[in-house]
Amino acid sequence: MPSAALVWDAQPSDAAAVVIVLHGGAVDGYEPNRPWSHNVARLVPFARALRSVPGPLAVARVRFRFRGWNGDEQAPLVDARWALEQVRTAYAGRPVAVVGHSMGGRVALHLGEDRDVRLVVALAPWIERGDTRPGPQCRTIVIHGDRDVICGLSRSRRLVEGLQAQGCDASLIRVARGDHAMLMRARLWTELVTGVVAGTFADELGIADDGAAEPRSGVVGAAIALAVHGGGSIIDL
Repeated sequence: MPSAALVWDAQPSDAAAVVIVLHGGAVDGYEPNRPWSHNVARLVPFARALRSVPGPLAVARVRFRFRGWNGDEQAPLVDARWALEQVRTAYAGRPVAVVGHSMGGRVALHLGEDRDVRLVVALAPWIERGDTRPGPQCRTIVIHGDRDVICGLSRSRRLVEGLQAQGCDASLIRVARGDHAMLMRARLWTELVTGVVAGTFADELGIADDGAAEPRSGVVGAAIALAVHGGGSIIDL
């Protein structure tokens, strides 16, 4: 039987925050995920880009055992919770961000109820009614393309509006011409992820104090600032 894997892209001993990156998958399937599987490899550029965020930020990717969610087994959620415990052991008490794409976005939203998870970034997430939602301690930022034919943008909007109605910090960034695989305007997706992580953990990473990074300018910078500091927005890019 395959095992889940936690792959560290950055593991500073003095990490002030941690990002866990979760890849996508399928509704059902027991095919093992491999490092070269397209759904796994698609998230590697995001993890590598996160290494460029200034400050002591740890970055780890989870490779799920199986390709599918697999009904009540919720296989990737089991794997992600195992990974979160590994992160907690390595960096006790550090705030955690979870970045997930598609099925990984569904898993990320579940993990958002955990006390240590301060940020969920759900990329073109698979959303189902009745799923666990992030708690009030967690900022939720959903990024979704308007040409996604796999996971509907309308569900992301309803999720964000529901979280906002409960008083949670939640925003939706709609990417014009964005597809499910995030290949159209790929650089924008990566910039948004690194920007919202850096903005959310600016104090912990010392970015706000030492001027280590200039804030992004233009419409992308404005969208990031609104998602991080706006207290709940619907943003178009």
